[in-house]
Amino acid sequence: MSDEAKLNDRAEDARCHFFKGALILSVAGVVVKLIGSVNWILLSWVLGGEGIGIYQIAFPLYLLALCISDAGIPVAVSIITAEKAALKDYAGAARIFKLSFLLMAITGLLLSLLLYFGAGWLIELKIIREPRAYYSIVALAPAIFLVSLISSLRGYLQGWQLMTPTAVSQIVEQLLRVVTMLALAYYLLPRGLALAAGGASLGAAVGALAALAVLV
Repeated sequence: MSDEAKLNDRAEDARCHFFKGALILSVAGVVVKLIGSVNWILLSWVLGGEGIGIYQIAFPLYLLALCISDAGIPVAVSIITAEKAALKDYAGAARIFKLSFLLMAITGLLLSLLLYFGAGWLIELKIIREPRAYYSIVALAPAIFLVSLISSLRGYLQGWQLMTPTAVSQIVEQLLRVVTMLALAYYLLPRGLALAAGGASLGAAVGALAALAVLV
């Protein structure tokens, strides 16, 4: 076989891997969104409008912390890993992953601790004007650390064109998250909306832990 033919075969294989990976992630994305849509309906039945409001107050802080901890690192890891893999520099790919994983772990841990111990301070200073949101903020804190680790792992695996672990972990994460949210919200509701909303928020950490286990 000529060199040109070999190059064409490799290009064709790369295209096949790309489209297969894109299809896997697209299907997983649709499944995750469907589960999430059903979850909102069921959770509104359990918590009611007021409980949903308490639950949602904490989420802007959670999303802000995730944006800071990610900061485009998973995408960069994926691109650099793919480049190293193409050059068969496996040791280089491993070094990039270890460095990014350590960086994400430290950043995620610091932000988790900051949110956990700063929840009371945010309420005392009236930055968060709903005191009942305290439990929701505290419950979301561990998820930041776990999601940071997950992002690093997903970026690395996607650099190797391994999309199935990411897709499976996304579905498992959403399923466990939804089940935990509904179960804890229902169980804690007799003790008040604040605790019920906090229990629902804890579902993010449980789902993230399950996704991390899948990826590992």
